[in-house]
Amino acid sequence: MKLTLSSIEKAGYVKLATEGEITSDDLMEAKEKNPLEGVLGASWASNNVLLNLSRTPFIDSSAIGWLLDTHRKMQQAGGKFVVHSLQPRVSDLLELLKLGTVLNLKPDEKSAHDFVLAP
Repeated sequence: MKLTLSSIEKAGYVKLATEGEITSDDLMEAKEKNPLEGVLGASWASNNVLLNLSRTPFIDSSAIGWLLDTHRKMQQAGGKFVVHSLQPRVSDLLELLKLGTVLNLKPDEKSAHDFVLAP
């Protein structure tokens, strides 16, 4: 997985994007740190983040755990974590697991933007 910072918006959120599959191998490389910390720094969890998965064709169970853990930590720290633009295979998997009831999943960037800016 390649994680890149797309932009920091004046509206108060950060746009990140992944590229490639997200598997346990990627998350093991980060060791004890969340991959978002490598991009956003120690206070990563207090940010509002829009994560674009449009270039991620596959995620495994470790990646699902990472998404859930990231969501939980950001929620506890006062940040918002919104995942958007999922490819069909990834979207189907998360839908099958009913994770849309836990994660903030949006179909596109505009929907994610609107969600993160909602009071």
